[in-house]
Formats: sequence, C-alpha cells, structure tokens
Amino acid sequence: SFPVLENGYLFLNSGEVIAVVGSCETLGSWCHQKAVTLQPAEEDGTLWRATVQVPRGGETKYRYFKGFILESKNAGGPCQVIVSRWETHQLPRSLSPSEPEFVIDDGHFGIHSGIECVDSGWLTCQTEIRLRLHYSVKPPVSITKKKFKKSRFRLKLTLEGFEEDEEESPSSRH
Repeated sequence: SFPVLENGYLFLNSGEVIAVVGSCETLGSWCHQKAVTLQPAEEDGTLWRATVQVPRGGETKYRYFKGFILESKNAGGPCQVIVSRWETHQLPRSLSPSEPEFVIDDGHFGIHSGIECVDSGWLTCQTEIRLRLHYSVKPPVSITKKKFKKSRFRLKLTLEGFEEDEEESPSSRH
C-alpha cells in the first residue's frame, strides 16, 4: 500500500484532490497528468491513501500536490491538471522498497523530515490572473497588452483563508 498520507490540518476546496507524482512509471514519471490520486481513508479527511506498485530494489522519488483534475474536453484525451499547492523541499521524498508489500506513513502534506516547504502550484492548461484590489490613486486594474485591450474578461472571486473572529465589531470588518 503506497502511500499513506496523514494530514490532520489540510483544507481542500470543493473538487480539489491530493495526488502523488514521482520518478517511476506507476507514479507518472514526474508527469502531473499521470499522477496518482489519493482517496480519503477516514471520513474526517485526516488520512489519505493510494495503493501503487513501485519497482523494488531501487530508489523511487516522489512529491505530493493539491490540485484539480479536470476531464479532457476531447474523448480519450489527456486530463487537465491544475496544481494549486506543491511540496517544494530541495530533496523530494524517497523510498527504496525491498518487501513485496509495505505501508508508508509520510506524516503531513508539505512537511518532510520535520521541515514545512509548500509553494503555490502552477497552471498547466489555463491562464490565471490574480487581482489584489486596494485603495490606490491609479486604477487598481489595467490591461496593457494591445491584443487584450478590447477583450472581455470574466472574474471569479474565491474567499480563501477566511477566519471568523469570536468578537467581531462593525469597525473590524474589511
């Protein structure tokens, strides 16, 4: 059984998955489109699991990521993957299996050898524009490329990292 990921504090957005990609063929040969999706092993979402056959007798390196796996628009085409968070430790996780079956308990997503190292992922099939709107003398948004000047854009706002204060006063709302 490979791997087991325990992640007691991991928050997933609707439709988001945990996946593993690595250096061997069964882990996608570092291709995000061939990553193995983990499934929740517990109802509370603190334990994630996937069963994969990895080559014995050698070292297999791998990393976890959070993201969205979208079905291909073309029948039989490759899926589209949006990596939202990615483990970025200098050295990836690794294993060297010698037994026919074994279980790996990797601890928490993004924490390896006691060090937390996670960064924003990347888009593989789309373009994302992040807007940070704040008070400014100049307009907060401007399109500078000529080919986009007359284009129409659609914006989707998602509230992330929202924390409720126990004692919220009207003056503390932003």
